[in-house]
Amino acid sequence: MVRLRHEVVGEGPRVVFLNGLFQRLESWDLVLPHLQGFAILRYDMRGQGESEAPEGPYTPRVHAQDLLGLLDRLGWKEAVLVGLSNGGIVALTLALMAPERVQGLVLACTTPYLDTALRAKVEPWLHALRAGGTLLRLRVALPWVFGACFLNAHPELLAEEGLKALAAQAPGEAAQERLLQGFLALEDLRPGLKALCLPALVLFGEEDLLFPKAYAKALAESLGARLAALPTGHAAPLEDPLAFAREVRAFLEEVYA
Repeated sequence: MVRLRHEVVGEGPRVVFLNGLFQRLESWDLVLPHLQGFAILRYDMRGQGESEAPEGPYTPRVHAQDLLGLLDRLGWKEAVLVGLSNGGIVALTLALMAPERVQGLVLACTTPYLDTALRAKVEPWLHALRAGGTLLRLRVALPWVFGACFLNAHPELLAEEGLKALAAQAPGEAAQERLLQGFLALEDLRPGLKALCLPALVLFGEEDLLFPKAYAKALAESLGARLAALPTGHAAPLEDPLAFAREVRAFLEEVYA
């Protein structure tokens, strides 16, 4: 069993936060203060942060199996899953594998399928990583990850020091490649989603160029879920943690009423 860095904070109904592709559990730091009253598990997936990074690729199914193992070790039989981007894909995959373990889904800035347009956005990250390492990958990815308003408010992110700060939080380059390969292996999840009978909320960023509204709309329709907009780009919990937390809290209070 792969070793996953994790922490549980708070008491109450159980909630699991699933990171975006290259994030660490600290990416939720600005959100958690607004979600008191819940027991929250956050963790680094394999290849992320301080978790182990064995040979890959790290597909959504592999990540979902890892999380099921972690939940078993913690004695968590059920929880609401809150997933961002690739974390949303992992949450969906786990729900399809073990729906009895999931009490609800919050799926933010994510997609249930890959199409040619999405591959055209993400595959260059892999080529940039191979050609110029993490810094070049970041330069290629930044306009897809952050919304225009956030980037315009934080021009320091494009400076060398800003890029180095972001790079310091990224996984190792071998792990980044395995994570990307796993994401690019995503199969169309929509056919199976219609059979899920779970409360679900789908969030999208109004400035999300990576996964624009069409992907969220397709996901919400497949799940019969509510669809809501956030005033952000793709990295919603970092760009506007309060708006993100308000939507999540309202959903959790409804599920656990």
